[in-house]
Amino acid sequence: MAALAASATGSASGAAADPYLSDDFHPLHSASAHILAALRADESAPDADLYRRLVSSGGAGAHRYHPVAGEEGLGEPGASAGGRSESSGTGGGRRPSTAAGGSGNVIGSPLGVLRGSRASPSTTNASNGSPGNTSGGASKPASPPTPYLRHERSLPLPAPLAAEAAKAQLSSSMGLLPAAQLAWLSADHKLFLWSYAGAAGEGNSNTVGSEGWGSGHTTPQAVRQDYCSFAVPSGQCVVSVGLVRPKRGVFTDNVEWCLVVTTPEEAVLCALAKGPLDPPSEGTRGEDGDAPDAVAGGFRHGSEAVLRLVPTRFVLPTDAVPLLSVAGTSDGRIFLGGTDGGLYEMSYEGNRPTGGMHGGGGYNGAAAGSEAMERAIDEYFDGRGVFSLDSASSAKANAGLDVGGVLAGGKRVLSALTFGALDDQSPTITVGPRPRKCRKIDHSSRAPGLAARVLPPAILRAGAGVFGSALGNEARKGGPIVSIVIDEARRCLYTLGSKGVVCAYDLSPPPHTNNTSGNASPSAAAPPPRLASVLDAPATAKLYLDAVSRGRMYPPTTNQKLSLGTIAFPGGSAGAQSGVGGMDGARDLLKRHDAEGRAAKAAAGNGRGNGPRGALSNAAGVLHPTSLHLVPPSESKSLTLVAVTGGGLRYYLSSLSSTAVHAAQAQGGFAYGAPQSARGGDPRAALRPGRKMIFCHVRAPPPYATSSGEGNDGVRFEAVRAFARDAAGGLAPGIHAAGRSPATAVGGDVVKGWYGDGAFVLALDVDRGQNPGGAPSNARADFFAAPAEGRSAARPAAGDAIVAALPDVAARATSSATPASGSAAPAPPSAPGGISEAVLLPLAGQGGTPSPVLPGGRTFDIVATGTDYGTTSSLASLYVHSETPSDAELQVGPLPAFAPRPTPAPRPGAAGAASSAARVASKAHGRGVLSSALAALAHYLRSGPYGREVGTVGGARGFGPPATFRLSRRYGCGAGGFGPSAGEGAAASKARAGGGTSARNKQIVGAASTKAARLPGWLLRPSPAPLSVAAAQHLAPSGSTSDKVAILNAGGLHFFARASLPDALATALARARNVATDATVRNFFVSYGYAEGCALCFALATSGASDDALRAKAAEAALCHARRPVMTLAKASIGEGLDPLSAYTFQPSSLYDGLVQCLSRLLRPVWHKPAVVATEGRPLSVRSATARYYAALPAKVELLLDEATLGAVRRPLQLLQELMRARFVPAVRAVPGAKAAATAGDAMDVDEDNGGRITQALRNQSRAAAQRTTANQTHPPATASDLQSAAYQTEDRNVHALYRLVARSVQLLDLLACLRRAHETQSLPDVAWGRLHGLTCAQLAISREGQRRVDAVLNALVCRGGTAAAEGDRLADELSRRCYLYFSAGARLTHLGFRAANDALARPVASPQRGALADQAARYLRSAARHWHSPPLVAGRSMSRDGGASWEEAFANATEAGSPLALAADVLLKLGHVGGLADVCLICAANFGGGKVPPDARKEAGSEDGGRDLLPWERGLYHRPPPSDAAAGEASESSGSRAVVTGLDPAPADALRTCHGIAFHYISQLLGDASPENQRLADELVATCAASSDDKFLHALYEHLLATNREETLLRIDSPSLEAWLVDDKKDAGLVWKYHSFHGRHRLAGDAMYSCATEAGRVPLDRRIECLTRAANSYSSARELNPVPNLTARSLLAGPGTSPAVQDKPMTQNELEARVRNIEEQLDVATIQKRVLDTVAQSQGVNLDAAQTDALTHTLLSVSDIYNDFACPLNLFDVCLLILHTCKHNEGDTIATLWKSVLCEEVLPCATNSRRASEFLTRLKQGSLLEDETVALGTAASGNAPTFEHGEWMPLLRTRVAALGKELFGKGADYTFPLDLLARELEGLRAVCDGARGEDGASSPPWPAQTLLDAGVPFYELIEIYDSFLTEDDASGGGVDATTRLQRLASLSELLELWVTAALTSPLVSANSLGDREGSSASSQLARATNSGALLPRIEQYKQALQELGGGNPASGAIDERLTNVEEAIRKQYC
Repeated sequence: MAALAASATGSASGAAADPYLSDDFHPLHSASAHILAALRADESAPDADLYRRLVSSGGAGAHRYHPVAGEEGLGEPGASAGGRSESSGTGGGRRPSTAAGGSGNVIGSPLGVLRGSRASPSTTNASNGSPGNTSGGASKPASPPTPYLRHERSLPLPAPLAAEAAKAQLSSSMGLLPAAQLAWLSADHKLFLWSYAGAAGEGNSNTVGSEGWGSGHTTPQAVRQDYCSFAVPSGQCVVSVGLVRPKRGVFTDNVEWCLVVTTPEEAVLCALAKGPLDPPSEGTRGEDGDAPDAVAGGFRHGSEAVLRLVPTRFVLPTDAVPLLSVAGTSDGRIFLGGTDGGLYEMSYEGNRPTGGMHGGGGYNGAAAGSEAMERAIDEYFDGRGVFSLDSASSAKANAGLDVGGVLAGGKRVLSALTFGALDDQSPTITVGPRPRKCRKIDHSSRAPGLAARVLPPAILRAGAGVFGSALGNEARKGGPIVSIVIDEARRCLYTLGSKGVVCAYDLSPPPHTNNTSGNASPSAAAPPPRLASVLDAPATAKLYLDAVSRGRMYPPTTNQKLSLGTIAFPGGSAGAQSGVGGMDGARDLLKRHDAEGRAAKAAAGNGRGNGPRGALSNAAGVLHPTSLHLVPPSESKSLTLVAVTGGGLRYYLSSLSSTAVHAAQAQGGFAYGAPQSARGGDPRAALRPGRKMIFCHVRAPPPYATSSGEGNDGVRFEAVRAFARDAAGGLAPGIHAAGRSPATAVGGDVVKGWYGDGAFVLALDVDRGQNPGGAPSNARADFFAAPAEGRSAARPAAGDAIVAALPDVAARATSSATPASGSAAPAPPSAPGGISEAVLLPLAGQGGTPSPVLPGGRTFDIVATGTDYGTTSSLASLYVHSETPSDAELQVGPLPAFAPRPTPAPRPGAAGAASSAARVASKAHGRGVLSSALAALAHYLRSGPYGREVGTVGGARGFGPPATFRLSRRYGCGAGGFGPSAGEGAAASKARAGGGTSARNKQIVGAASTKAARLPGWLLRPSPAPLSVAAAQHLAPSGSTSDKVAILNAGGLHFFARASLPDALATALARARNVATDATVRNFFVSYGYAEGCALCFALATSGASDDALRAKAAEAALCHARRPVMTLAKASIGEGLDPLSAYTFQPSSLYDGLVQCLSRLLRPVWHKPAVVATEGRPLSVRSATARYYAALPAKVELLLDEATLGAVRRPLQLLQELMRARFVPAVRAVPGAKAAATAGDAMDVDEDNGGRITQALRNQSRAAAQRTTANQTHPPATASDLQSAAYQTEDRNVHALYRLVARSVQLLDLLACLRRAHETQSLPDVAWGRLHGLTCAQLAISREGQRRVDAVLNALVCRGGTAAAEGDRLADELSRRCYLYFSAGARLTHLGFRAANDALARPVASPQRGALADQAARYLRSAARHWHSPPLVAGRSMSRDGGASWEEAFANATEAGSPLALAADVLLKLGHVGGLADVCLICAANFGGGKVPPDARKEAGSEDGGRDLLPWERGLYHRPPPSDAAAGEASESSGSRAVVTGLDPAPADALRTCHGIAFHYISQLLGDASPENQRLADELVATCAASSDDKFLHALYEHLLATNREETLLRIDSPSLEAWLVDDKKDAGLVWKYHSFHGRHRLAGDAMYSCATEAGRVPLDRRIECLTRAANSYSSARELNPVPNLTARSLLAGPGTSPAVQDKPMTQNELEARVRNIEEQLDVATIQKRVLDTVAQSQGVNLDAAQTDALTHTLLSVSDIYNDFACPLNLFDVCLLILHTCKHNEGDTIATLWKSVLCEEVLPCATNSRRASEFLTRLKQGSLLEDETVALGTAASGNAPTFEHGEWMPLLRTRVAALGKELFGKGADYTFPLDLLARELEGLRAVCDGARGEDGASSPPWPAQTLLDAGVPFYELIEIYDSFLTEDDASGGGVDATTRLQRLASLSELLELWVTAALTSPLVSANSLGDREGSSASSQLARATNSGALLPRIEQYKQALQELGGGNPASGAIDERLTNVEEAIRKQYC
């Protein structure tokens, strides 16, 4: 086997560059790759699959028989074996072997002598072949050791049974029922059952007497009367007897088997009730010798049980069709074969009786009840049970019904609560009035449904030709069905007709159904058998032989007839010829067949059809099959049947389709890289029988012959004809026909034939027909021997000769080619192709006679013990179902963990709150408690070692304990495997298929789910794997009953043990004085290869059946024949001694290859199987009239191994570990190459570092240059010493890696055992089995993910101390001693920390002990945190990858998953140790990329090893942090167990986030509590966290405080790190400003804001304005306050060693004032710029280029730039005015132009019908910047221009003027708001507008004056402006017309009225405070004006001017009245 060689060049790479040294799991991956290759090698071996052996049968020596040579199959070393044999049995005569159990000998002969020890010429001939087959000469070639069959013991037929059989009048027969270890004997209408349970495995207590076997004269103590009798009630003779399984739900649990007894008229079903051995009920023998009463007392079955044969009422009439054969399926179906060739089924139904498990002496008490309850719960999980209770059951449960009496089965999984108490002790099964239904179903009839129901069966049979199909008619032509065989694995049924016709029936559901699990509900209708194919075996065999006899290259076609099978030549024409002895052998068979036909016709014509009974047994011809034998999938994936004929031929048949046969080999068997579609697709479709059977091969029997007159006693092996002796030797198959007369050639010589697991046994009767006219000379005159007292003791009773053939894979074929020139020796021998078998006569030499005859008369049955369903050991079942996964399947990776959650309680009164639960309808009205049935179930689940407390929820009680896990009593190693609930359903498979995802290659997503992931079928129940012959021999130790053959004849029962190669090797080692030079021992290595020889030795050394001496010899033999590892050239040599080391490849030694093979076979049963399978708990709900409650079953956990099987797997592995530790000391005691790599690495580091003066880039360049230089140089040639050193170093590494794998595997099994015990300990926390769900043993042993899951489970166990401190300590100690490779020092420190913490919590708060224990807990937990390297352990499950995951989510995930970090933080907070909490989080974060926290001996505890005895290099192994490449992904796992990248697996980043999140959670929690104590803890926790040197953590802390609105807490931290983060990373000047302001550093705060406002980047203008504002405020504060910073009392220093921030640099008051003024000016300009920006944004017609827009938006522009580049070009008149105001520019003309432009912009363009208005507007726009605007006279020509008279412009104009005035007036530059201009123009607009409207003197409201007042102009100033207009009119000398003067007086009167009104009304309407620069109101202004004496005289002047204009005008009267009212109001109020 090619090994994965480690680097053996010993170069300059350090340990960090060598993954073997840097990655703890790399050696495991390397060893696992070797194991995987060995597992696949056993499956892909040429001899692994029987069909593959046929394919390889075209070479020389194929299909030969090799007589067993030497004593006990040890072979004969000969000259070629080398050395000389030093066995104690060689030399003079052969001496007997030591008795079994003697020192050094594990194999003993049952008769005390070795087989063949009494040598005789005939015996030697029989063993070694005829002289014609041997070559004379002094030197004899080596004969390999082979497996053989040896007689072990015999049980004589009890004399009473023999007497009953001898008294039979009509018929008598016998048979074996091996599944129940029973033999049956019929005598007319009586049936006797004889139990041989336990006899097959006992020693030599019952040996045959001196008179010979079968005489019945034995020691009285040797005979066991374990039998019973049954008489058929109808008195009909017994025709056949069959053993079947009972149907579920019909019988009680103590009925394991049922017996079907058929007679010519009926079929009776009897139950076999099993109970414990009870002395009063044990069967006793009466004085008259009769058998005891079966019903009353039963009979003994084994050493601890009693069987009772109980007839039932299930009786089926045969309808005149006797039933000859019976077979049953594992689910209780019964099939019967009729004499009409039809297949029938016996269907029966019935409810379980009240007798239950107590009836018939069954198991009673709590144990049986627990089993039933466990099965009930499992069935409920699997969907096959429904809780259905009524009021009666509730009453019984409330009355204290024993839950142990609950039964399983049917639709009522709590049937005990339904049927009542189970106290009936009656043994009768048929008690009670419940009905029984039994009917016969004809599966051969194809009549329509109506006809089948109406017509009698006789008419249906008569019309079979009408109703039946062509295939069915062919089946019926085969004659009576004499045998039925059921293939449970392939769901196929086979029948054999008396004419040799074989039929195949499909038992699987129709293709359109979705049931692929194989575990259908019992209520579902079983599919009827479907006839798939028919094979006329004799006719097909004749065509086959005819083609072979003619030498045809290709098989003949058989499409011409439906009953002919498809003939195939798997091994080609040469293979077909080799199977029958060549073309001549085929002709002999055909001649024999033709002679039989002629003789049969002649005998029929002469009326000699009725001969003696002895001749009837051999009526079958040489080509006619007499028996069918299954080829299980573990033996072949393509072949399904072996048929044995009357002539001893074997037909190798396949019922599969041709496509399935070829696919199973070409694409299935060992194409491990093939996808699922190439590996067979749907397994159900691949196993369905095809339309035609495939006739694959014919193998003739070994060529036996007999001397004339000797009969059966003279049977020997002799070649049929002389063949040219070839390299393989042996005997060619064939049949001797010489000397046989046609009369004696009728029928074959085979009485019984048996085939199983590659072994072939024949019972021959060659005496038949020697004296046809009289009594036989040495034949069986009658079936049963006469009683001993009436028979002579001179000769034993005659019997049949026994011939046995067993698989032989020894290397016998040697190459005949001449060795090439220069070669040292010819090629080593190889195993010949085809079915090579070792053949022997196992009885020759036994009993003191050379006769091969088995005494006792006719042979009735040959079976293998323990091969039926239900009897195979758990370990063997696991071994069989162990097909190695493909590469694609291995890449699926580990399944997500399963974490059950409690289901929320339904709200009271909420409809459908428990709609998803399985409802339980209860008629009893609840009163606030669970219903009685649910209470009983919950009580059971809460008690005992298998259950845990169930969570229950009530209306007012809230949540109970969470539902967790329940250990099921179903195991994966059981016959049924894991439950179907854990597998993928058909719907899931269909959905996946529809989505294009392969079932085997599906990606499994999710890291931890509340629903357990379903396992694919290939993982849950792997397919059987055909293995090489040597692969499973270690499973059957010497003397085991599972590897025995039982032969039943008239004299009794005889057991033969199959001695395997390990047995033979053990014998050879026991006899050898020196295993190094013993030729017999060496012969094993030569014959089977040195690697296989070493594997055999290790198998013996690790076997529990071996003693210490044998183990030592086996290990010594392996070491002596190990050969050496070598380096071999991988390509052509460039010259002798000139090849470099790189040109060589490593070839491991045979010792290492043998170690790998042995270990792979020990691990095969469990390696790629899930150790734990969990299924989420099914919910239950109970509803009543008054309450609703909820409960959930705990999650079901099924373990792969039960306690016994785990021990069976572990023991050899532990012995192998001890062997390696003792024998491979250099490779085990230290890590090979570790010191050299470390030294080389150190030197390299020093050489490359160069004192730290070069960068990493320069070092990389230097390394690359060195590599180029090395590549250009000539590689130095490798010397012999170099090659040897490299080979040994690589070998040591491989052995070391293999030892690691063995140690991990042993401790994994110990771990599973410890976890099971921990689960059964009620005081310990529940085991989190869900984390191990679906992980295979390989993944748990070699993968980092498996270790992480185990860490999570163990940490969850040890993270909760307190009430179970003692049990927890014991568990931790046991894990430390036995599982230290899984239970790390960190886990133990975790346990100690929580134990101390819980102890502290139990102490008073103020006690000193509490504080000391809290400190101790913190020290332990700090140290433990350094070992928490697993992200899933810390994080629980992954978080959102989009960055949206919060710290609370991380905390919740960790808490829910039971993260030790979360639990540690919680308990430390409860203790008030927040410093320890922060330290634990930070130390753990350092494991995942956080800042390193140096160890502190004052705060941390030392490592705790728990007193473990471990190797130095094992300390901390597998618990260290992974290297960088392994942390990124485990792609280096060469075993293929690479996890699928799903994006949901917890990553180191998730764990780091969790570490931070837990600390942040408690910070927020404490800050959210206003209590002083929690605030103190919060301050301490924040201060401790802020003192960390981990910048990533600090930044995350700062972010968290900001995100949780804890800005104040953040700013209280006085830390340069925070300041740097705010400035450099956060770049938030606002926070920097707040930070400095909080700590009193206002100048720094101002600098920060000013820098932000003036920075050159793209800062939004609003942000700049805000910063300028804050800067001005800060500088103002700095000017007013003390320049020294004022640190408040609540500031949080960042821990010891940190310094406060930089102090403020002092500034003078003048500097601060100048800075404030400068900033205020900049702020004014920025405000104007903002105005421009807003205007531009709101304007639609303004288009600026990108540069202008960017400058305006993000930079601070100068005032000149704003004016010249934006305000003026864009006609932003308001902005221009503001700029003039800001800059204090008093330019009257410009100001007037701008204001006119403002007025015109709001009014123009417009149209008017008034010429006066048109003239005024034309004049207004003159001198503005809008002279081009249109003023249209007449609305008809205006177009779309608005009409001036409508006044739409008026509100806009008022708003704009008022707003702009507020910004300009009263701010120190009032000239920018010219009142005279504005008042005149506004009044003018009012006047012309009123005139244009034609209002005839009725003026509009005084909106111009009000607008100016709104702008902030005081009343008195505005009065002055309006008064100046009159003064100007007066100065003009009457130039103003009366209308204008009247208008002005009206405006003055209105203004005065506004003033008085404002003064006299509420302050709400007073003048704007902005206009009141002195803070006075309109009233105060009016008072001052009145008191000054100027206002009233002025009013009089206005009146006088009005009178001068004349009083006849109505408008004048209104003005006068208004002035008068104003005057009166003033005088009244203010005078």
